[in-house]
Amino acid sequence: MQEISEVTWVDASHMSVDNSVVQKLGRLIEAARITAELTEGMRVALKINTAEDGYEFGLRPVFYRVVAEAVRRAAGAGALLCDGLKLVDYWRRAKGTSFMDIARGRGYIDAAIGGSLVINGGFSGDEGNIYQLALPDAVLGGVEVGSAVCRSDALLVLSHVTLHPLFGVSGALANGGFECLVGRERLRVLDGLDPYPFDGRKLPSDKLAVFQRRALEGNLGVREALEARAVYINYLWDVTPQPEYFPFSFNPVFPNLGFLASRDPVALDAATYALLAEGPGGFRAGFDPVQEMTGVDFPAVLGRAEALGVGSRDYTVQQLS
Repeated sequence: MQEISEVTWVDASHMSVDNSVVQKLGRLIEAARITAELTEGMRVALKINTAEDGYEFGLRPVFYRVVAEAVRRAAGAGALLCDGLKLVDYWRRAKGTSFMDIARGRGYIDAAIGGSLVINGGFSGDEGNIYQLALPDAVLGGVEVGSAVCRSDALLVLSHVTLHPLFGVSGALANGGFECLVGRERLRVLDGLDPYPFDGRKLPSDKLAVFQRRALEGNLGVREALEARAVYINYLWDVTPQPEYFPFSFNPVFPNLGFLASRDPVALDAATYALLAEGPGGFRAGFDPVQEMTGVDFPAVLGRAEALGVGSRDYTVQQLS
């Protein structure tokens, strides 16, 4: 029997000065026991999403600072916040310098985010360790996990939920697997598939399925690197049609729905998808808005992740306001 995973959801209702994003995230951290397994002296990495120059809806630094401060209280040291270099250098600048300049320009300075911001795979984007996959039929065999992730004792995956042309939904599975790999490893996983379909074309389902299988294996490599010490938070806030690595963004296409957390990335993304799909303009109107806008069958992605042993699609939700 498949295990039922727990998901905690703090919704976006009754927002006020006394019930702001900060208070809601604090309530989520406490209710979901996000830092319960952290101990004094542990090295903790927070995998975040930093927006490309031109993308206008990146999460504000305080969204991450609340979690970083909770980590400091639990582990007694500042967290390491990290993200990978974008795969295409659109602005013709040195990639490492460009990444840091753009992030700092958006307010992601250490004092604002409550920790130290670094590039996941070192300044080159390609520094990490290779971890073999415990799958008899693994396509990749092993994956190279970025140094900031694999050299930490625990990982918190903080995902700005958006739509995604390859995954359907950019959440825990995308950010906690594929996005934790070094740059050259992500290119190997893509295997020639273009992650930037700017013209709105929907990519062939057979090619997407191959990529999704390879990318989902990345979650198992990250789990191996961390010995399963990972927790996931999805931010359903400013859900745009483009992921943050795009150099532009259209307006959000879903209302702000709050914040979800779980130790199971499959359950977390399944609950996230359900909230998006069942809201205004979703299944009640007779269509799947995620598939309509991206061309990706996200329930099939969840099914592949579950079949690989990444997590369970069966979950219960504890809802808070």
